[in-house]
Amino acid sequence: MEEKTIDVSDFLYILKKWLWLIIILGLIGAIGGFVISKQFIVPTYESKSQLVIKQGNNRDDTTTTTSETQSNIQLVNTYKIIIVSPTVLDKVIDNLKLPISSQQLSKQILIENSKDSQVLTINVLNQNPKTATQINNQLIKAAINEAKKIMSADNIRLLTEPTDNTTPVKPNQLLITCIGLLAGLLVAITFIILKETMRQSVRDEKELSQIIKATHLGNINQF
Repeated sequence: MEEKTIDVSDFLYILKKWLWLIIILGLIGAIGGFVISKQFIVPTYESKSQLVIKQGNNRDDTTTTTSETQSNIQLVNTYKIIIVSPTVLDKVIDNLKLPISSQQLSKQILIENSKDSQVLTINVLNQNPKTATQINNQLIKAAINEAKKIMSADNIRLLTEPTDNTTPVKPNQLLITCIGLLAGLLVAITFIILKETMRQSVRDEKELSQIIKATHLGNINQF
């Protein structure tokens, strides 16, 4: 079976012929993606706060030795563990009467810390923006109290109050809409390729010449 070769003019002809299908399926995919992200995916909201960890021995000079830097890092890592410990999380659950376990709550919390920084950023995710802020507030209070008991030091301070963000961070509606658009275009292109490849009829004299490898000399009019 001879393979069909497609030049630029053939490509433009096919594109023009099936443009309506490409547009329709692209729009269907984009609209479908938008509707799914808007109606079928539950939005997730985020509340952020920041804590700063201070060393117990406050010195007047600004020099920091290697051992002090390492000590700071270890201290910050320790507080990261304390914040998401079951003891702290259980207190948050009890105070807010949340119908979840400490393990489930821990999955809603992300603790971030930049390299060599003594600032901890607490991110709380929840399907309710108000609940996310409440969890963040209670988490800070419980963590500070628990840290005082365990570390016997008062070296953790609130740097930034928990934010109340009413704009969802998930799902990304633009991304899902674009994915739907690309999916629609892919379906259209796949259909067109299969349709054109399996086509048995000859479109014009040029295509006939390519198939039989003969030169087109002219047309004979019917009388």
